[in-house]
Order: sequence, then structure tokens, then C-alpha cells
Amino acid sequence: MQKVWGKALFGTETEIKHEYERILAKNKYKTVITVGDYCSHHLESDIKIFDKKVQRQDFDQKHGCDHTVKNPAGTIQKETWEAIKEAIKNRTNLCVDGEEDLLVIPAVLLARAKTLVVYGFPNKGICLLEANLKNKTVMRLALKRYLKSE
Repeated sequence: MQKVWGKALFGTETEIKHEYERILAKNKYKTVITVGDYCSHHLESDIKIFDKKVQRQDFDQKHGCDHTVKNPAGTIQKETWEAIKEAIKNRTNLCVDGEEDLLVIPAVLLARAKTLVVYGFPNKGICLLEANLKNKTVMRLALKRYLKSE
């Protein structure tokens, strides 16, 4: 996800964390999903989706895996949709054998109302996407473009 979707929080780690916590307190989301190791490791969330790598380098994730799914780089595998759906339903962590970058799309599309999906933006910060009608429409269009490019 090399594009900012939703609201970007850029700055120092401390600034980002402070603003993130302020937004969580203000909006009272029912569920927060983090996609990516940096976000999942450093930010409070209910569901974490990660691949134990940060910028293609091994990363020692402090959170455990409740389930693992294979998802090669640059793909969104059919099985991954079901795994994300189950992780959301059971509020569990999902480890990805491969790459989780594009899994922001199914996370937003499968999430219920009042869910916040958070993903990292390399070397800058994080992006926050509420799973609302507008963002679900944007993610459907992104998915259609992705499928056409294959």
C-alpha cells in the first residue's frame, strides 16, 4: 500500500502514537485492526495481521499467531479472505506466510461498521481507514483495478 488511503498520521513515533490514541479515545471504535508488523507491534488493536517482516527484513513480533495463512507477495489469495473473516469474527491475530501489504483491502471490505483499519506507510507513519461505506467503495474500486492488472 504505497498510497495514502484514509487519514495519514506522519511524524515521530511519539507524535504518531499520541495522535492515534487521541483518535481512538474520541471515536470509540468497536474494533481496531492493524495490518503490518510495525503497526501491530507498536499500536493497540483488537486484531493484528502481520508477516513478521518490516520492509522485507525479519522482525521479532511480540504478539502471537492464532492462525497462519499463505499469501505470496503482491497477491490476495482466496483463502486469505476466509482467514481474515475468521480473525475478525473471533478477534484473533493472523500471521501471514508471505506478505500482508494488500490485505488492507479485504480487511476494510470484511470489517463491520465502527471498525478502524490501520496500516503502516514506510518511513513516514501510519494511515487510518474507517470501514465505512465510502472507504468500502474505494477499496472495491482498488480491488477491481488490482484484478484487471493481473
